[in-house]
Amino acid sequence: MHSNTWGLFFFLLTSLMLGGCEVAPVKQREPGTYEVFGKTYRVMENSLGYREIGIASWYGTKFHGNLTANGETYDMYGISAAHKVLPLPTFVKVTNLDNGKSLVLRVNDRGPFHDDRVVDLSWEAARQLGFDHQGTAPVVVEALDKLNYPERTEAEASSSFYLQVGAFSDAGGAMSLLSAIQELMDKNGYTFNVQALVSEIDTGVLHKVWIGPIHNELYEHELAVIIEAAGMGNPLKVETD
Repeated sequence: MHSNTWGLFFFLLTSLMLGGCEVAPVKQREPGTYEVFGKTYRVMENSLGYREIGIASWYGTKFHGNLTANGETYDMYGISAAHKVLPLPTFVKVTNLDNGKSLVLRVNDRGPFHDDRVVDLSWEAARQLGFDHQGTAPVVVEALDKLNYPERTEAEASSSFYLQVGAFSDAGGAMSLLSAIQELMDKNGYTFNVQALVSEIDTGVLHKVWIGPIHNELYEHELAVIIEAAGMGNPLKVETD
């Protein structure tokens, strides 16, 4: 081979070895299918009841800032995942079988294109599951039907709750956090209302930033993970009648 050809071959081989969502172009075929590296993948019609055991990998700086398969911007410091055939987006629970740690996250990308791996996680997700230093880990991946298809599962309870993400003595701090939380919600595809509430106390007033109302308990953990990973504190659940 010409030296340039060898260089290209080595680059592609290295990309495969390092894992992640490969840089090879995704060719769209008939509806519901796509092709990568000459192999055709058929996307599942739905994720109801999906559960699989296999090897998870993660992808980081090489893909940070690139577009994901559903048009979002990949953030290695966020919580997300890539899967070859699950519908986009799909909420899943990933459990590391080596240490028992679990994480709820959202699949918004395609990959990993390795026969021996079932899911590719963002670097932050891998860190929280405890395998960012070793590259791969055995996992269970379970689709969360109640999040993905609420209309097909049990009816939601009539009660609701809010997540309080901050309380400030001055309105400026509350509005600054509100803007940051709203941007985080939009970035991750959530449509929950973010609002600032004022409560009177003995020494004056408190400006509280709330997310909600939320009608599904599964969102509590999901939102808490995203907010904590963004360095915006630990949300406090506030139940309402």
